Amino acid sequence: MASISTGSSHGGKRALDHDVPLVPFIDLLLCCVMFLLVTAVWNRLAAMQASTLTPSDEAETIAPPDTPALTVLLRADRYVVASAAGDRVELPFASGGSDPDALRAHLALRRASSGDDVVVSADDGIAYATVIETMDAIASAGFDGVAISDVRF
Repeated sequence: MASISTGSSHGGKRALDHDVPLVPFIDLLLCCVMFLLVTAVWNRLAAMQASTLTPSDEAETIAPPDTPALTVLLRADRYVVASAAGDRVELPFASGGSDPDALRAHLALRRASSGDDVVVSADDGIAYATVIETMDAIASAGFDGVAISDVRF
């Protein structure tokens, strides 16, 4: 153990010699070093590699898709099918509730002119079973990429 001596005591006071515990101090330093090493590795793993495109990198740019994705919005009483081209078709529900057969028939007609992607969005209060039923109808119409979103139009 290391000790610190502050000199002799004068006038009947106690000596001020103290022992410094070095083992716990070294343990603390080793823990700090290990913590810093581990966090340095995590910091490197969290770094994202990014590059900027220069005008000479035109061949590497990503072209926009040829056919825009369709969007199906579930309202309380109808389906709204729209695309980025600006067309918008409303399909009212049957008297008993949602009508996935009408949606399937409409999407089958649009299948040739549209891509493989459809985005489904639902208003607040639409039952989860209705959303799943709609996604099943879209998949059975031949669309492979069915996604769900909370963005409404």
